[in-house]
Amino acid sequence: MDEKSRIMVIDDDRTSLCITEEALCKHYIVMLAPSGEHALRMLRSVKRPDLILLDINMPGMDGYETFEHINNIDGLSGIPIIFLTGMSNSDAELIALRLGAQDFIPKPFARDNLLMRIGMRLKSSRQEQELQQMYQEKQSAGINEKKFAELTQVLKPMEREVIRRAVLGYNNREIADQLGYTPGYVKNLTIFSYNKLGVSGRIELRELVRSQPK
Repeated sequence: MDEKSRIMVIDDDRTSLCITEEALCKHYIVMLAPSGEHALRMLRSVKRPDLILLDINMPGMDGYETFEHINNIDGLSGIPIIFLTGMSNSDAELIALRLGAQDFIPKPFARDNLLMRIGMRLKSSRQEQELQQMYQEKQSAGINEKKFAELTQVLKPMEREVIRRAVLGYNNREIADQLGYTPGYVKNLTIFSYNKLGVSGRIELRELVRSQPK
């Protein structure tokens, strides 16, 4: 079973912390911080959260300042941050989005709406990480993008995506997990695509799209 995503909630209002924790605890590992300062200490010493819910109006370090401090900590700048706040005016939302927040949700919130929007941001973050990983793997694998595009132009977009992952070295089960298909379907799709491309398999295809040595 996959490990639950970790959500940090930063809010000086204890009641709000409890309400938010209750809404999330069945689906996520919840980390509570009663102030921006406390959150920064936690972030330097505990496992990196997958998403942060951040209040704005807090004594001492407010949400905007906390946001900027988090983004200045090495390894934390990519964490999606959603402002979850009682400040519902348009100016507050505009400032939050200009800072780079992923979303802005006024309190009191509807539980299902909160869960849906968190789920969307987590999915988007995972997809971005997967794309970045694929780019890095592509670079190390030495794929010549021009050659790959020319060779695979006869494929449909999904076939091309499966073949790209095959070239990068993923097996059928891994590709199936990434794209939400069964391993059997991926196997049939790769065989069909290889026939379209006129190649015998991954090794031959990898040789055809390999970057030329500098």
